[in-house]
Amino acid sequence: MKIVVSVIGVVLVAALTLFADAAHECERTCEAGDTRTCYYTFNLQEYHTMSRACFNCPFNTTDCSRPECIAGDGVARPLITINRQLPGPSINVCEGDRVVVDVYNWMLSDTETIHFHGHHMKDFQYYDGVPFVTQCPILGGSFRYNFVTTNSGTLWWHSHSGLHRGSGVFGAFVVREVEDPMAWSYDVDLPEHVIIFNDWFHVSTPDKFFNRYLFTDDDFATNILVNGKGRLFEAQYEGEEEASTPVEVVKVTPGLRHRLRLINAGGLNCPTIVSVDNHQLNVIGTDGDPIEPYVADSIVLHSGERYDVVLEADQLVDNYWIRFNGLIDCTQNECVQGAVLRYDGAPEELPTVALEYDSNYPPGVVVNPLNSDGVAEEEVTMVELNSFEPSVLEEQVDKKFYLALNFNLVDNLLFFNPDLYSVNDVSDIWQAPTPQINNITFRFPLSPPLSQPSDPQPTVCFYDEESTCVGNFCACTYVFEVGLGETVEMVLVDEGTIGDENHPFHLHGYKFHVVAMQRLGSETTLEEVRALDAAGLITRRLENTVKKDTVTIPDGGYTVIRFTADNPGWWAMHCHLVFHSEMGMIGALHVGETSDLPPVPEGFPTCGSFMPDV
Repeated sequence: MKIVVSVIGVVLVAALTLFADAAHECERTCEAGDTRTCYYTFNLQEYHTMSRACFNCPFNTTDCSRPECIAGDGVARPLITINRQLPGPSINVCEGDRVVVDVYNWMLSDTETIHFHGHHMKDFQYYDGVPFVTQCPILGGSFRYNFVTTNSGTLWWHSHSGLHRGSGVFGAFVVREVEDPMAWSYDVDLPEHVIIFNDWFHVSTPDKFFNRYLFTDDDFATNILVNGKGRLFEAQYEGEEEASTPVEVVKVTPGLRHRLRLINAGGLNCPTIVSVDNHQLNVIGTDGDPIEPYVADSIVLHSGERYDVVLEADQLVDNYWIRFNGLIDCTQNECVQGAVLRYDGAPEELPTVALEYDSNYPPGVVVNPLNSDGVAEEEVTMVELNSFEPSVLEEQVDKKFYLALNFNLVDNLLFFNPDLYSVNDVSDIWQAPTPQINNITFRFPLSPPLSQPSDPQPTVCFYDEESTCVGNFCACTYVFEVGLGETVEMVLVDEGTIGDENHPFHLHGYKFHVVAMQRLGSETTLEEVRALDAAGLITRRLENTVKKDTVTIPDGGYTVIRFTADNPGWWAMHCHLVFHSEMGMIGALHVGETSDLPPVPEGFPTCGSFMPDV
């Protein structure tokens, strides 16, 4: 039997939300009528791990915690930071607060935008942070993001420009409620119990990207960091010695139930198994939406996903490993990381149990397993969980889209010249497949259609229309048109024809219901899934389904999502892996008309091409 904790009765215990030594005045217990304006300053710049700020780290471990020291796993590499922090500053506010983030671009040449992942920006569409879709990128100078928090939960923020998210530009964003519907299920909810982790390697992210797509190197991760910290436990793969850098410590009080907020900020394809030695995890939310609590022994988080879990400190006072085991592109170098779950009263030392890589799930129930449709009793997918808030969806929808996410061997003009070295003429080691949606590479508009709606958009093509192609390479601004208020279904297909991969799909501006998920085999086709659907062989669950903004698509299978298009604007929808999205596995959902939107903020920056007649 799968173990479900029933939601019965009234509030059992009021949550203890204590903010001792709060880092920001908006970190507080949320109270009715107390809404504030919360200011944050983000200084963006190139930086380096193990910099001069680290003094004698790791030989003096105290130095590793000096201000502006980013020790990482003890290996020096370039990165990009906000305020010389990894991760960047956490934003902890209450629902209804106004968040003002002033971004100052100190980089020598690159542009920037910031996306607040999981926040729907309803009535504040211009601050969704997608370059050339919702705003012009910030080139030098500054930009002020200014919006009211209209939806709550465990969110996060990150760069949406180039490879910057994979370079270190990300951080937590938590919006708490005055009346949390899950408050009965935990005793403690602290900012220091936000756990954000990411895959990691020991060269700059551009080096990793261009060495993969213009040379013959791999795109495998070397390590995982937890709240920017970690050890190089598998150091032998690079000939590096394990440095005594700090690992993250999560402190808990014996006898209390602690809400942990897990965020996968990874940029590579490294779904990560999270488990805690000797403890179970009571899953109470995903992507900011509450679910009926479900007891699990481990959870898999794909890039962009968040899970709220309750851990009861009911074991002997001691130190226990919180384990992070990476999959797919984290398997080659056996990427494993640990954080210490430390009970009050336990000695300040690492757990005595060894921390070793293991690509297998721990014994027991795993929630959100990789490339699974939940047939196995112990594997529980998003379709099998229940939303905390009951819902019933209609049988029919107004608009339906079939989207194939796949790698294709095409002459991507960024990397190949079909007249000189076509992808089909070079040897296997030089072939670099291009991630696409429906065989189309996304090309960014010349100017943001949201904030500059009257500008011509010659790069736009629409769903079920032909795109602009050069040989076998097709690229355009791929747009999905939806009327305001229409119900929408997307059938997301991971054709899986190149490699045992996985694509976490993220939709801006919305949460969606996950109504179906199935793996058909190691690979499939969009046509096969269409035929199954036409024959009535894709069963949709329409009651009490969980709502998410990021969801996995099983390799060689499909995931079906539904939502009501009640938030007008231009919304990016894409694979959430940095390399995949930057190479064009993106589309744009256009909802409603310009007249449905709030006015463009006064003085909002404009941009575009300058190509006058000669």
